[in-house]
Amino acid sequence: MKKVTFSITVVILLAMIVGLIGYDRFSTSQNAKKYQSEEKTTTTTKEETTKTKTKKKKNSQRIYCIGDSFTLGSEFASYPLNLESLTNSEIIKFGGNQDTTFDLSIRVGRTKIFANNITIPGDKEAVDLTFYNEKGEQVEALKNSGSNFDEVTIQGIKGTLAYDSSRNIHTFTRDKSGKAVTLTAPAQIEATLPEFNENDIVIIFSGNYDKQNNQDVYRTITYQRAILNQIKTQKYIVVSMTSKRQNNLVRDDNNILKEEHKDHFLDFRTYLLTNGLKDANITATEQDQKDLTNSYIPSSLLKEDKFAGNDTFNQLLANQIYQKLQELQYIK
Repeated sequence: MKKVTFSITVVILLAMIVGLIGYDRFSTSQNAKKYQSEEKTTTTTKEETTKTKTKKKKNSQRIYCIGDSFTLGSEFASYPLNLESLTNSEIIKFGGNQDTTFDLSIRVGRTKIFANNITIPGDKEAVDLTFYNEKGEQVEALKNSGSNFDEVTIQGIKGTLAYDSSRNIHTFTRDKSGKAVTLTAPAQIEATLPEFNENDIVIIFSGNYDKQNNQDVYRTITYQRAILNQIKTQKYIVVSMTSKRQNNLVRDDNNILKEEHKDHFLDFRTYLLTNGLKDANITATEQDQKDLTNSYIPSSLLKEDKFAGNDTFNQLLANQIYQKLQELQYIK
């Protein structure tokens, strides 16, 4: 009996020892996996941190791209977006859809516009508004959306400026009800204006809609000068107009612009006619060949309206501006 008891006891002890050894190995294995997981997480975090630190930062140079629809483009497609990738600079798009050069001079704050001879109601009711210049003459301007002049202040009253195309007139609607105000003298229409400094680089691409609004090249130059007087920098480029379809005198107009702006002038139209398709690796279609024969920008570089530039046009323009910036030693 004693021998049997002893044998059973030995078996139980051996089983306990094996169990303890197995548990110890399991615990060791689990701890090792946990350590490896923590080590991997730590390594990944370090790698991600390193990537964040080494990510290329934008330089401190600001480039203002001032213009009409050719400049503003869309949220995902415009020459300023392509230029941003090339320069790694802070790019600021500024202007208005279908803006004339006159419109742009208002938006930058150089040309002032006024309201007069109206009563702004006490309640939030729209009132018709006519624009006047500093001489008291009526002016046509700001008929499309843009970077500013949607929210304005007139005689200390803040409100919204809108254009009613069906009636060809602007309206002003105050933000808050208050006392009615009658204007018997010119009151400036004020808006938030861009802030320029002497280190900024400015690209002006305007005039594309001037002819459609009965504004000749000399008026274009007048208001380009106004913009340049406002921007406080000598670092600027003026881009040529491009469309002969919209302006049969575009070649002559560009020659006048070149004479005005000299080394600051970028003759993008001539470039498109001579090297645009080649640099874009596009084989000229039959329509492109007809276009070039008529000194039109090739259709392959334009949107369906045969006026505004497409994505390829935008990339080519960004490339040409980038080269011009280097040529003028504005950037390295």
